[in-house]
Amino acid sequence: MSKFVSILGVLCLLGAMSVFGQEMDNENEIYVIYRLTAENDNVKQFESAWEAHNQKFHQDSPVYAFYLESGPNGGTYQGVEGPMTWTGHENVEYTDAHGKDWLDNVNPLLVGPMHVEWWSHMSKYAQNQSEEPTEKDIVTLYHVKTGETARFMRMLDDWQEANSEQGHDGRYNVYQRQLHGETMMAIVSSLDRGLAELDDSDDFRQRYIDTHGAGSWQLFLDDYELSVSKSEVALRNRLADISTQQN
Repeated sequence: MSKFVSILGVLCLLGAMSVFGQEMDNENEIYVIYRLTAENDNVKQFESAWEAHNQKFHQDSPVYAFYLESGPNGGTYQGVEGPMTWTGHENVEYTDAHGKDWLDNVNPLLVGPMHVEWWSHMSKYAQNQSEEPTEKDIVTLYHVKTGETARFMRMLDDWQEANSEQGHDGRYNVYQRQLHGETMMAIVSSLDRGLAELDDSDDFRQRYIDTHGAGSWQLFLDDYELSVSKSEVALRNRLADISTQQN
């Protein structure tokens, strides 16, 4: 029952609903995402050092910088680079000065190693794209059970159809993690008016029934139970001063 409540809550949030903010037309392009944990006593120093590093070394390879306010990784930072092809990622050249600056000025202010993942954008599920940067968003991660990816994708198809057919104006993007044994999907939902959007009423359940017919909602919940082992929700803020990617 807890998982039912989880997805119902997530779908309500989707009513508020980018990437990591921009559209990707090439399915072979990826975003490189890394998570950073600053020492508790050196948060301000870390933010200043990361900003200085990005401004000096990431003008040609821009970075989105975020702070995760909630969720399992709440209190940590996230850097996002891309979009880029795998070839482009492999051929990125970092100068000795780049590496030295990171090791001397940023890394000493971190707790533990940097956690890196690669994600691809699923452009067929993008809705209401915008050139405006995402200042605040909700990131929902779905851990898909082994062998159930096809079922989960059918759920996404039905979910998007219900939103589109009923004229839903939410802004969202869908991503899939790459180079990992466990299938994980992410929905990034933009809060263009901030948390105030969560005060708006939304009834995805009714949109779904109006689109797919009586009895469809229970089938949707059953498919969720069968295909998802766990979901996680996080509130994320863009750090404009630290970012060098501005749209």
